Amino acid sequence: MDDNSVNHVRHLREVEGLSIRQTAEVLGLSRKKTTRLIRQGGVLGRKRSSILKDYERLIQEWYEAYPSLKATQVYDRLLTYGFTGGYTVVKEYTRPYRRKKKRIYHELTFLPGEEGQVDWMERAFSFGTVYGFVFILSYSRYLYCRFYPRHSMEFFLEGHQEAYGEIGGVPRRGRYDNLKSVVIRRRPETVYNGQFLDFAAHYGFSIHLCTPGRANEKGRVERVIADIGRFLSADTFSDLDDLNRKVTLWRRERNGKVHRTTGRAPSEMLEEENLRPLPRIAYKASRVKTAMVTPTGFVHFETNRYSAPSKYSHRACSLAIYPRHIEIVMDNRIIASHRRSFLKHQTIEHPLHREKALAVTPHFKHQRILQLIRGMDEAAALFLKRLEADGADPMEASYVLFKLLRRASKATLLSALRQANSLGTVKVDYIVKLLHPSEAGTKPVYPQDPKLLAIKYERRDLTNYDDLV
Repeated sequence: MDDNSVNHVRHLREVEGLSIRQTAEVLGLSRKKTTRLIRQGGVLGRKRSSILKDYERLIQEWYEAYPSLKATQVYDRLLTYGFTGGYTVVKEYTRPYRRKKKRIYHELTFLPGEEGQVDWMERAFSFGTVYGFVFILSYSRYLYCRFYPRHSMEFFLEGHQEAYGEIGGVPRRGRYDNLKSVVIRRRPETVYNGQFLDFAAHYGFSIHLCTPGRANEKGRVERVIADIGRFLSADTFSDLDDLNRKVTLWRRERNGKVHRTTGRAPSEMLEEENLRPLPRIAYKASRVKTAMVTPTGFVHFETNRYSAPSKYSHRACSLAIYPRHIEIVMDNRIIASHRRSFLKHQTIEHPLHREKALAVTPHFKHQRILQLIRGMDEAAALFLKRLEADGADPMEASYVLFKLLRRASKATLLSALRQANSLGTVKVDYIVKLLHPSEAGTKPVYPQDPKLLAIKYERRDLTNYDDLV
């Protein structure tokens, strides 16, 4: 055994304080051969205790104050106290402190009506990516779930409202992960989403946030999300409506089955939930953002364009965004309302919003009105197509329909057109009579001789004539 090997072994054992196993790993030798080298070279045993003896109290205090300290951090601290040993001896000495103790989780128990746990889940299908709002009552394990095309605030609020409506009340506390719809940030101080705080105050429940990294704190909703995922993997769905229909059937069956922990069905235990009553007035499930009406009279939202009356062009406005429709608001007044489209690059337009532009360009007026009415809805396009096939002028008919929009809402007109289509009629007069029956009624009949209106008569009791019958 050469002197270099002996010196290397002596340094590892006496200075670094390594064990025989660690020394063997550094040298790339077996334990047996390393032990033989130590004996032959007269190497002393490791001196870890003597090297760190003066620092043991410090190390213990550091780990009591900061249990997650790394060995490198302890070593750097020791150097400032004049420690002359190596890093390896510090790493070995602090190993017992750094062993992570397995956390012991206690099963959480809840009172009836105490809590509801909420979270989102995301799933991709052939018809697009959708987001599942998952709500479970912590006491009864009653489950509510519905999928939406987005997971923005308006859908988050509607999910709560739909769940509350089904269970017939509101739990006293909602438990949430760190969702942006609930909390903006956690550090340095917790900042809640102002609109959700307002929503919670309206329904009278408190907000409980889970500790970051502690998924077990909302274990009920985490487990049920996994169950929903397994159900979705075992079936196929044609569209969002089909998905929600099948999920509803599945969860109703699940709510009716005996739960493995409680030994009772969630639908049965739901009757015991001590829920807060629903408020008389529902909260508006919407969010608001600022926008600008373009020179051509449109407001852009997501990738789509929604029309506003052309007289409001170049002006700032607000968008009230609901799950199924959008309102354009200016000076606290709704100037336009449209169904919400979740397709991309769509133009949603109301014919009357172009009335000012039509007056400026009268030679395009009738052609543009025909285009607007046709593009209003499939029902309008079908009615005009059948009307034209019957020999009528679609341009003239569309102008009549356009004028009806001044007194009837777009939804009312479309309803009348759908009824006409279902009956197979292509008469514009039918639509007019349907929307304004008073205009189609008969005029009052007057006597030819006006003197007859001045005749006076005495009302008699008809029972006097009973004996004559």
